[in-house]
Amino acid sequence: MKSALLKLLSNFWILKEKDVESYYECKNIDKELKDFIVTKLGLRFYATSEMVRLEKVPLVPREYMGILEFEEPKDYVFFCLVLAFLEDKGRDTQFLLEDITQYIRSNYPYEEIDWTMYSDRRSLIRVLKFCERMGLIKIDDGNQDLFVERADVDVLYESTGLSKYFMRTFPKSLVEYSSVEEILNSEFEFTNGLSDQITDIKRIKAYRGLLIDGIVDFESEAPLYYIKKQKTTISQDLERFVPELELHLFKSFAYLSVEGDYEYTYPDNSNLCDVLLLCSRELLERVEKGELRLSPAHEMLEISLDHFKLIVEDVKKKYGHFWNKEWREKSTDKIFEELLEFLHLHSFAKTNDDGYLVISPIFLRVVGEYQDFVANGELSLQDDGIEERF
Repeated sequence: MKSALLKLLSNFWILKEKDVESYYECKNIDKELKDFIVTKLGLRFYATSEMVRLEKVPLVPREYMGILEFEEPKDYVFFCLVLAFLEDKGRDTQFLLEDITQYIRSNYPYEEIDWTMYSDRRSLIRVLKFCERMGLIKIDDGNQDLFVERADVDVLYESTGLSKYFMRTFPKSLVEYSSVEEILNSEFEFTNGLSDQITDIKRIKAYRGLLIDGIVDFESEAPLYYIKKQKTTISQDLERFVPELELHLFKSFAYLSVEGDYEYTYPDNSNLCDVLLLCSRELLERVEKGELRLSPAHEMLEISLDHFKLIVEDVKKKYGHFWNKEWREKSTDKIFEELLEFLHLHSFAKTNDDGYLVISPIFLRVVGEYQDFVANGELSLQDDGIEERF
């Protein structure tokens, strides 16, 4: 059975209407866990009559942490305007799609919105579908998908009243901040969500880096040092409050692994991650043979893009016939492009101006290889984490 803290970590929030058992389990967490959330993570825990939520704030904002459904900045602007529109709408208050489009047109801060534009209608529907999925609104009548084709379509919605809990609250207005860094730093100038001033920033950054960001590496020197020094205490805390997680500590980084399948972990069950695991195995083997060398300072692997593409090509030749039709038919260039995009997006690697790819050591810690056909005739891809993901 999944611990309450892991449920809170794995979900944006838990709605009573959708999962009443988890809702009450998480709402009624004991004082010790609440203290852990406050003193070790420095996070806010909310519980209302409709939902429970652990407000998960990363130390380092990364591209993959955005809303996956959104495709362009305009989606985020529309979303903020929809939240503003819902601000004074109580639970069960009905409204029309036309009310939203008029509100956005009146308040959009840039060029005038023209709802005859296909791209604008698609953008708004992406936002409304996200709002529906998150439980912010419900559809009472109509088909919002038709709005993508025609601007004269109308839909009757209903506010759930949850929108007021979606956005974080800040010590002061966002327009008073001058940079993202200032916003992030204000996290530690304020309070921990209850009433106490945050005093041990190093400890909170270490715990939050592990549990929210998923990794603490050498670029966060003080938190990594704290983890090394407090390894026993951290492991005991994990065993007590979230036993599904296990701490892995290395010279230049630390991360948590979890058994089983969860969203937003690496590796997941995608073909892309299968290929990445094979590539990481190939790279590791070449390191062990001495063909490639890790940088001694932080165990980073520097390799030219051309060299990495050759390795991808070798992996395709060796294992490609085991892949599904879609991946078998992809060119090496296309596979290379998708792998590189994933590595960059998840900070597993970065490309320097000199054309060299700098790969994080954590990428080489989780590798995969094909085993013999299993009894049911399907091919299995096993990784060294043995069903562990991070």
